[in-house]
Amino acid sequence: MLSNFINTSDWTHEQWLAACILVFSILTVFVVIHRLLKLFRMAKKPSYKPNLRPLRRRRIEAKVESVDQDE
Repeated sequence: MLSNFINTSDWTHEQWLAACILVFSILTVFVVIHRLLKLFRMAKKPSYKPNLRPLRRRRIEAKVESVDQDE
């Protein structure tokens, strides 16, 4: 049975299409699971704290300077 499956010389177009769809589906599932696990691992890290304050300060300073220049 396995030798019949491995021998692809007599496969029809439909069998090739089914095999390609099956392989694509399996690879897609593995990639999605891998990315989800990567996301969960990143979310569990307590050291990840985005520092958004300096960017906000720069925007506020830029607004103040533009208002001062307008006046």
